[in-house]
Amino acid sequence: MKIEITGCYPIILDGETVGEITITREGVFWSFDAKCEMRDEIVRLSVYGDGKEGYLGIMEPFGEVLRLTKKFSRNALNEFPTSISHAGEKGEVHSLEVEAHTSRPAPVETPQYSGEFPRNYYLREDTPPVVPPEDDKPPPFVLLSPHSEIGELDWRPCPMPCSLFSGVSEKKVCSNITGAFLARDGENHLLAVPEDIAQTLPASSAICFIDKIIICDNIYLICKIYQGKPVSEL
Repeated sequence: MKIEITGCYPIILDGETVGEITITREGVFWSFDAKCEMRDEIVRLSVYGDGKEGYLGIMEPFGEVLRLTKKFSRNALNEFPTSISHAGEKGEVHSLEVEAHTSRPAPVETPQYSGEFPRNYYLREDTPPVVPPEDDKPPPFVLLSPHSEIGELDWRPCPMPCSLFSGVSEKKVCSNITGAFLARDGENHLLAVPEDIAQTLPASSAICFIDKIIICDNIYLICKIYQGKPVSEL
């Protein structure tokens, strides 16, 4: 199988071009380097072409952007497209296949790629919803009443804590935080980090914890954030 996928391609999320992926040949490997704007949600990135999908992985914070780098051998690319049009959220091809099996008549004109794919190219109004695998579902909405001096607030899962900060050092420290919750207190954001994860963070002035909270019988440490900066007091 001849693989001709080297080049630069757009990353399209929610119908908008938000970044770029560069594919280069390095000996017997193909190198994928993807960068896009910072997003609140988790981005699981795939490449698309020839009606096929090649899953790359989860993009991670890198300074002010999200980034993903991967290398694949020829054998690892057997199920990948042999030519690529763009990169996007995992599962677009599956949605397109579901659409093809509906009773909707084929459109007179087939949309062609011209730099931006509209979101409704993949998801028609009459297309049945595609249920993602259990491990790909977003965290459930949680409404909690915390036991804290801060008072009763509405807490929601926070999959990307680093997006709350404006400084590079804060984003770097928070890049490995998982299982966090977020609440609003006036103009401030309150980030609740699991105690066991908070204790593994490097000692730094980039982030400080000013209170504790109990959520579902687990202890969380709270960081107060104002205009992208951590605050050292309540």
